Amino acid sequence: MENKFLDLIMLANGLQVVRKVETSKEIHKIESVPLDKKNETTREELKKSLVEESQKLKQWEESFEKWSSSNAKKMAKLVLDESKAEAKMTSYSSKRERVREEIARLEIEQDGLAKKIVELEREKNMLTDTRHMIETQTEKKLFQQKTEKAKILDNIQKIGIELSSAQDAKEINDESDTDKADIIAKRTQQIATEIEEKERDLECPVCFEICSPPIYMCHLSHQICKQCCPKVKVCPQCRQPYRRHMQRHKVKEKTSNQLNILYKNMRELLEKD
Repeated sequence: MENKFLDLIMLANGLQVVRKVETSKEIHKIESVPLDKKNETTREELKKSLVEESQKLKQWEESFEKWSSSNAKKMAKLVLDESKAEAKMTSYSSKRERVREEIARLEIEQDGLAKKIVELEREKNMLTDTRHMIETQTEKKLFQQKTEKAKILDNIQKIGIELSSAQDAKEINDESDTDKADIIAKRTQQIATEIEEKERDLECPVCFEICSPPIYMCHLSHQICKQCCPKVKVCPQCRQPYRRHMQRHKVKEKTSNQLNILYKNMRELLEKD
């Protein structure tokens, strides 16, 4: 485009030179024509016309020179801007290619991370299932241990009560009536204290009555009586929801049995009194 514009300017300059030469030749021809009276007027008019045309030509040349100079500057600026735009386009194209490569790399990395997440999720689920299984087994084992301990304590307490009763009976038989009354009173007070402690231990947190077998519990071993259990859905102490199949509280049931033995011993002592 720039070359065509330069060719146009050169063509215009050549045309100016040709016209100047032709004008000079015409003037020379006119001046060389023999003068006569008939043609004098015509020559003067032609000269005048020639001068006017020469002035027009000069004005055209000046205007054309201004126009060509202005257009040359515009063309130079356009060529420079075009070069800058092309350089930017090349830079942006390179940057876009790098971005595409980075996106492809990140997509590959994303796929790898997605696979790792799936594997870790599977591993986590397996570990969670294992933990739940161990918790269930531990809870069952703990309950069995507590039940076994309660049985042992129950047997110990039974033996202790029987031994104490036997000892009291021996002492009563050996002592006088006054001493017997004191021993019975002392033993009655002792049994009453034990009864009060066990009744407090067996108190239902809903109705505040003494629980008797079957006694149920939440998974944290908080007891609830058989009358209140169907009426509530959460434990009144820890606020944890009850499971579908309620567990029996074997420890508290053993305590209830011990309480019944104490009731029996108390009646026997009162009858002797």
